Amino acid sequence: MPSNRYPIIAQEAWPFLIALLGLAVLAEFFLSSVVFFILLFLFLFAAYLLRDPIREIPSDPLAVVSPAYGVVTLIEEADDVRLKTRAMRIQVTTSAFDVYSLRAPIEGKVIEHWCSNPDQNETCRHFDFHLKTDEGDDVVTAIRLKNIIRKFHFYMHLGERVGQGQRCGFLYLGGKVDVFIPLDSKITVEEGQSVKSGSTVLAQLIHREAASVIKNEDVDSEQ
Repeated sequence: MPSNRYPIIAQEAWPFLIALLGLAVLAEFFLSSVVFFILLFLFLFAAYLLRDPIREIPSDPLAVVSPAYGVVTLIEEADDVRLKTRAMRIQVTTSAFDVYSLRAPIEGKVIEHWCSNPDQNETCRHFDFHLKTDEGDDVVTAIRLKNIIRKFHFYMHLGERVGQGQRCGFLYLGGKVDVFIPLDSKITVEEGQSVKSGSTVLAQLIHREAASVIKNEDVDSEQ
């Protein structure tokens, strides 16, 4: 299973940032200080946009963490068209200024991934991947890219294990990310709530041996 440690600036940004910094240095020597400061500002702004901050991953193995940074825009019962079953759907919408890193919602194995509606360059407009936990829970993450730029990276291969909250991809300018989880899961977020990729818990998977514990915790909190 790959390491969960990544540089604070996404590796996808390095060639672009190096080019900007190089142009800024050349501008200082051969053009003017005004051009230098403009390019330096663009360099710092791009570094901010393409940041990849360190995340504190929850220690709860039954927690489903947000795969994307953004705002919860939808929570509903829906059809999971990939697994052909009913599931709870939690949608996270990212903005152009959010963190673009994609993280695994659970720990498990990559069972399948799908690319649909490719454009003329064979780039996916929709990309889904299916993870299965060791306990047999199925979680499908569906990515809908923005029309401005349909570019993303997905690092995991079929059969590969991925850790909870582990960085597994990169969405340029973000998009909409739907997480489909079992119907009996306990939702821990609400619509309109801001979430952080890899650290905010969207829901708790419910197992028979854990259901009574969670029920007792709810009763105690009401008292």
